[in-house]
Amino acid sequence: MKNKKSLKLLFKYFKGNKGKLFLYTLLLVPVYIVGTIAAYIWGLAIEATINKDINSLLLYLFIGTVVYIICYGILKYPRDYIYNKLEFSFIKKMSTDLYGKVLKMPAKAFEDMGVGEITNRLTSDTGNIMSLIRQIIFLLCEGLIVVVLFVLSIKVSWLLTLELLIFSLIVGVITNYYLPKIRKSQENIKDDSDLYSKKITENIYGIREVKALNIKKNSINNIKNILDRVYKQQIRIEGFRNSLDTVVTIIFFVLRLAMLATAGVLVIKGEMAYALFIVFNNYIWELDEVVESLSEFGSNYTKLTVSLNRIDEILNNRNYSDEVFGNVTLKNPKGVLTFDRVHFKYSEEENEVLTGLNFVANPNSITAIVGRSGNGKSTIYNLLLRYFDSTKGKILIDGIDIKDLTEESLRNTISIVRQEPFLFNETILDNFRLVKKNITLKEVREVCKKAYIDDYIMSLPRKYNTVIGEGGVNLSGGQKQRLAIARILLLNTKIVLFDEATSALDNESQEYIKKSIFDLSKNHTVIIIAHRLSTIEDADVINVIENGKIVDKGTHKELLKKSSIYRKLYSKEMNE
Repeated sequence: MKNKKSLKLLFKYFKGNKGKLFLYTLLLVPVYIVGTIAAYIWGLAIEATINKDINSLLLYLFIGTVVYIICYGILKYPRDYIYNKLEFSFIKKMSTDLYGKVLKMPAKAFEDMGVGEITNRLTSDTGNIMSLIRQIIFLLCEGLIVVVLFVLSIKVSWLLTLELLIFSLIVGVITNYYLPKIRKSQENIKDDSDLYSKKITENIYGIREVKALNIKKNSINNIKNILDRVYKQQIRIEGFRNSLDTVVTIIFFVLRLAMLATAGVLVIKGEMAYALFIVFNNYIWELDEVVESLSEFGSNYTKLTVSLNRIDEILNNRNYSDEVFGNVTLKNPKGVLTFDRVHFKYSEEENEVLTGLNFVANPNSITAIVGRSGNGKSTIYNLLLRYFDSTKGKILIDGIDIKDLTEESLRNTISIVRQEPFLFNETILDNFRLVKKNITLKEVREVCKKAYIDDYIMSLPRKYNTVIGEGGVNLSGGQKQRLAIARILLLNTKIVLFDEATSALDNESQEYIKKSIFDLSKNHTVIIIAHRLSTIEDADVINVIENGKIVDKGTHKELLKKSSIYRKLYSKEMNE
């Protein structure tokens, strides 16, 4: 049932190309029909040679050559051209849809699957499918040989037909025994290949930590263990394939002996033409190629179904539903943000992270959230950005539940500057063009000046055409933060979140960020999660979170007087 659902994907993506697919198959059929014609013509040519009929011999050879030129020469170009168009169109459509669905997947899916597995499904799975579809078409065309051989056998002798039927039955039983075993191993290989991609992606992305922590050997051993499992499964698959090929080959040669012996006796008795005997001999060899193709396709078909199942899981939401947004558009937002008795836990098995959280962040002000690790600070941002949804309570913007907002409206209202901002491995200017396609260099420089990063960029040899490097590797933490702030200024969202924005910066960078935050707070709602309390001393309101709820709030000076938790946090920082 699962495979049937997955196979429907093929029909969906070939829906607009049925004509091309039919034409390609039509142009491919002569390649297999020519075997029928050529074998018979070759038999007639041999008969003409035996009878010393030179004219007939030359005629048959000429006709055979013309047939081969048409099928293998003239028809080759349009056939390959149509196939290439089909292949590119299929992969483009499926890959585009798959990538679009990946972007709609909930945050939990990325946590469960990992980047490596998702990347595998986007690349290797889609890339394998079309080549296997081509194999299906080849196999269908090769099936003509079997049909013709059966028809000839029925016309010539019931004994030849019986021999073919027995052979087909035995091969079918043997194939049916091996293919499920091959399929299971293919699924295991896919799982380990996904794990391999996860680990490789993770280790390359964190290469500096791998080196700094001196864990290269452990990293290599982990990868080696995964590859060992893949290798064992591949050896197992090849073992099944070799066993299948060996058994089928032995059976084929027994069949060949029986059929040629039967056909030979019929020729000797004068009940079968010599040219027809040549056709049978040729067809029996081609039957071996059909069986070989069937065996190879059987194992490759398991790859096809596994890949289709994995793609189908994403495209048709088998494991995860798409993110769901509302239909309310927030026009001219003021930026009043309210958490109203919000509860949240990441799974049914875990305890609640937020236990009735209440607080309000007002426009044109800085609201800070502080507390010990593990008390739900980062969860607040995950809920605000709707990576997860609260289990109880409401989060409101200007009195509207964020669950009721359209995705575009939510993203146009809230933006975030992370502790480790993600920057794309392109030029500085192109990073801004991703946010606003037709932005000018002048506009980019204006927001970068406000984020106190323009002077540094202009000091670089290539200025705004400088390539940032993967993950912004060529920039310091402070520079990345300021570029991220400039990007936020370009978005101009009413609510701006800062996630530990200054916790790992030097004093100079910290001052630049504090200036940027202060400037933003003049006409934005700014919310800061902070570990370093010195960076939020000037906040309008500081909320102290403990056990998933706000236990104290006030200014820095007020909290030092009335909040024991805040005093401990501040005292600890001062003594470090």
